[in-house]
Amino acid sequence: MQQSLSVNLKTSHVFARRLSQLSAVTVIIIGTILISGCSEDPKNYTSSQKHFAGTSLSLVCQHQAFAEAIAPMVQSWAERSGAKVTLKIGSMLPDDDADIGVIEVQELGKWADLGELQQIPVELRAPDHPFQWTGLLPAYREQLILWGGQARAIPLAGDGYVIVYRTDRLKEPRFMNDFNAQFARNPTAPTTWEEFAAIAGIFSSIDGKPSVPALTNTELASLFFRIAACYDRKLQKESFSSKAIGGLDALSFQFDLNNGKPRLTSPAFVATAEWFANLVAKKCLPPPAAEATSDPAAALAGNQASIAVLSLAQLARFSRENGSIPERFGLAPLPGTRSTFDHEKQRLVQLPQPNYVPYFTGGRLGVVRTRCSNPAAAFDLLADLGGPTRSMEIISSSELGAGPFRISHLAHERLQIWYGYGLDSSRSDLLRNALLQYINLEAKTPISGLRGPDQAELSSTAAKQIGKIASGTPAEAGLKQLLDEWNQIDSKTPENIRIKWLRLAAGLN
Repeated sequence: MQQSLSVNLKTSHVFARRLSQLSAVTVIIIGTILISGCSEDPKNYTSSQKHFAGTSLSLVCQHQAFAEAIAPMVQSWAERSGAKVTLKIGSMLPDDDADIGVIEVQELGKWADLGELQQIPVELRAPDHPFQWTGLLPAYREQLILWGGQARAIPLAGDGYVIVYRTDRLKEPRFMNDFNAQFARNPTAPTTWEEFAAIAGIFSSIDGKPSVPALTNTELASLFFRIAACYDRKLQKESFSSKAIGGLDALSFQFDLNNGKPRLTSPAFVATAEWFANLVAKKCLPPPAAEATSDPAAALAGNQASIAVLSLAQLARFSRENGSIPERFGLAPLPGTRSTFDHEKQRLVQLPQPNYVPYFTGGRLGVVRTRCSNPAAAFDLLADLGGPTRSMEIISSSELGAGPFRISHLAHERLQIWYGYGLDSSRSDLLRNALLQYINLEAKTPISGLRGPDQAELSSTAAKQIGKIASGTPAEAGLKQLLDEWNQIDSKTPENIRIKWLRLAAGLN
């Protein structure tokens, strides 16, 4: 159901402040923002040359904070182009009248399978187009905005995760002694998930309480699959083809692309379940938090936890002292694993270096509906929002927790866009470097989360069962239960359709 923006405006100081700067935004009682074009133009439109004069577009965005952030940008585009844009807050629905939607990354397959999305125009991908297509991160340009190898969306926000830990506690004598006994060296930020578990275990042993903050089942599932991605395949730095060694096996993750069956009993997922069981045995994990109630940043700040995996949105909510996150909190990239699955040997093998493989699940995409009567205008608006300039504004709005989706977002000379997270310049650079490792430009086969039309039900079930594993259900029993439930969900859809979805999500036809 669409929210009434006229009601939300009364409690949104940020939006009220932004709207006060907009001369052509009016709030309609049905809960929309009508944006009319009537002003200047950095794209060389003139008052007599409004490229889309007389065009009306409707844009729907599920997330109020994101809608508030892009409203001034949409306003600016409307003024320059001569178009009128109605911005609504609500979920995109099959029977709505929206020309443009802002959706979650994992929703792309659902809408593409319904035939609801137009393809990205060829001209938008041209080298001389202001959108700068080749400036997109490869994970988005070559995977996350594609369905069946065809680009169907414009990225508007990425995702990002980092390790946050108590640097001061790593210097405590007892912690140093215990760590040195295990690793024969002085403590540092974890470079492998095995080290993360060891550090968490030492903290819990010293404190007699969980060292990792309570997470929701959904957050636990996200962590589970991030770790499993590193166990499941060796980082591939060379260009990859499904016809190369490994074939479809090397592109499969939660499901086997050859037969559509879940791979939950493979060594990577078993090893990850055992990693969770290890944390449970060391009493590092508190019981899962209720959905939408976890706050790992608050747990760290309140000395209820000493190490955690935080999303950018969670990092943005970190409490500050004198305007900054206290210096006792350090940042580090997500680690890798000591071993990974060898497809030829069909078992886990040890590696000389930590193995980190990116796993992308979050972020937002702009899509144009097939019903849109003026797709050129719709794509021009989205290209403006996701282009080099406007995207910097989105990333720098730290309250959105928007991760990078352009190479330029992580350039050292753009470091200032990360200052909003309340870190000093040196730790802001640590954040930038952590996100550089998070996306890992060298990775030729990054993994994306479930993206098919059935992803919502599969993800919900995975969250419930992985939450049970994190609560003490034996690893083997928990994976078996999840396997049974996924098979039950799969039985609702013909095998050939499920395999088609998996292959389209992987970029295959």
